[in-house]
Amino acid sequence: MNTIISLTGINKLYRTKEIETLALENVNLSINEGEFVSVMGPSGCGKSTLLNIIGLLDRPTSGTVKIDGVEASAMSDRSLARFRNNELGFVFQNFHLINSLNVIDNVEIPLLYRNTPAKRRRELAMKVLERVGLAHRINHYPSQLSGGQCQRVAIARAIVGNPKIILADEPTGNLDSKMGAEIMEILHSLNTDDHRTIVMVTHNENQAKLTNRIIRFFDGRQVQ
Repeated sequence: MNTIISLTGINKLYRTKEIETLALENVNLSINEGEFVSVMGPSGCGKSTLLNIIGLLDRPTSGTVKIDGVEASAMSDRSLARFRNNELGFVFQNFHLINSLNVIDNVEIPLLYRNTPAKRRRELAMKVLERVGLAHRINHYPSQLSGGQCQRVAIARAIVGNPKIILADEPTGNLDSKMGAEIMEILHSLNTDDHRTIVMVTHNENQAKLTNRIIRFFDGRQVQ
């Protein structure tokens, strides 16, 4: 198995004038290509900070981050943005859709940053919307959709650029159990059928048990 995500000696310290907070302490973590991994722990234990560092949205105070063999510290901010757009797909608890754009325009957003021609953008967006069962909703706006449908749009947006890695931060946190199960079914399909690597932060023990591995955090430290 190839290691696709490698964190070595990761520390993340947040400083204000009054206080220092160690969000992550000496995290060493390897995730193999094609794994579906859950990250669990109490609120404030560093799970989202970890996901932001893996997603190259935040830099560690110290330590090394390698994604698909590329060391993040060697890249400029512009190179990081380009690498994120090509290699990583993000799914958030609150969907992060743009309310003024319809479904298909929301899904096309990552392709705009690649200067993909309009016709090709539309083809790719339609393909992933069919994959998540929303091809009939392309002209609807987020306010006209249920929470589960919004999360399906968010997943379509995450995979439209064909990333190797999907990072999901509480993807079912705002959904009822039925909708949550449907979203998990889509994520499992992306993992098993497409062989995408998925790292999911969750509080749901039952959903976590259905993934390949659970990584637990407590007070910024990896405990399992």
